[in-house]
Amino acid sequence: MGHTGGMVWHFRKDGRTASTAAGERVYAIGDIHGRHDLFQSLVRKIIAHWESGPREAEAVQLVLLGDIIDRGADSAACLNLANKLVTESGVRLLKGNHEDLLLNTIDGSAIAQDIWLDHGGLAFLESFGIAPPRPDEDSFDFGERLGGALPGHLVAMLRAAPLTFRSGDYLFVHAGVRPGIAIDRQDEQDLLFIREDFTRSDRDHGAMIVHGHSIVEEVEFHPNRIAIDTGAFASERLSCVCFDGTERETLHT
Repeated sequence: MGHTGGMVWHFRKDGRTASTAAGERVYAIGDIHGRHDLFQSLVRKIIAHWESGPREAEAVQLVLLGDIIDRGADSAACLNLANKLVTESGVRLLKGNHEDLLLNTIDGSAIAQDIWLDHGGLAFLESFGIAPPRPDEDSFDFGERLGGALPGHLVAMLRAAPLTFRSGDYLFVHAGVRPGIAIDRQDEQDLLFIREDFTRSDRDHGAMIVHGHSIVEEVEFHPNRIAIDTGAFASERLSCVCFDGTERETLHT
């Protein structure tokens, strides 16, 4: 496989082509979900793409759109690679709903624990060698045990992860935005969890939204949003879009 050929342009309603910040190239990777093999492979392709192709951008930024954990078998390795990229290369890791559920589970939320374990959290526990909650273990005790078993620097990285990243006309976020609400007034739960209310909307959101969370077979380019989550944990395809000025190009495993 490899990257698709050709470029795609998106025009704002005012007729101007959507663009990154001046002199900036952004690579955005969709939901990884424990697939360290695909994560590592795609990072290598991105590095080769940056080093081999012609470029006018003065700066490059890699953005991970959240949900790097759960479902797949290698959440621990994914977190370690993400931490290396964040600390050594300035990569932007955005918080996804799965990271949010994990953190709330650590903080003792019984509701978050139940949702998390039912949606890939057991694979996370297995990757770290942590036993699931015992029948007689309440959510606070399990959260304390879980938090104590995880490397502190990895938990700190997830707690510090922002919800959004902005470059020019593009807003990068895990799930999407609530239509009709200004970007700076969005609710955190919408940024992490919203689905159909966002994906079915054709409204101008005040920015071109680049998101994961809602699975698509191929990267989808819409007039108001770009969907990047191609279901890597099951599809074997982890996708990335390269944004450089007004140009954009898709890469995948």
